[in-house]
Amino acid sequence: VPVLTVAVPVLTTDNLTWTCSGEAPARQCLVTRGLIPMLAEGSARATDSDTTDEILAAAISHSKRAGLIVQGDSIIAIHRIGNASVIKIVDIK
Repeated sequence: VPVLTVAVPVLTTDNLTWTCSGEAPARQCLVTRGLIPMLAEGSARATDSDTTDEILAAAISHSKRAGLIVQGDSIIAIHRIGNASVIKIVDIK
C-alpha cells in the first residue's frame, strides 16, 4: 500500500524578505520504502484550515493523476490544525 507523504514548507518573514523552509522533510521520506513524498506549496494564509483543505485537495488530485487512487477508494488523511491532530477518512469521488 503506497503512502503519500506531503511536506508543507513554512513561510517566514522578517518584514523585509520571505524565506521558505527547505524540501529536506520530503527528501528524507525517500529513504523509507513505500513512502511517496510530495512537496506542497507554501502558503501565507491566515488560517490553518484553509491551507490544509487546499493541500489535501492538491494531494488527492496528484494521486489521481499518478494512478495511486481511483474513484470509489477511501483515503486516510492525518494532519495538524494548530495544536490538534486530525484524522479524516475521505471518499474519492
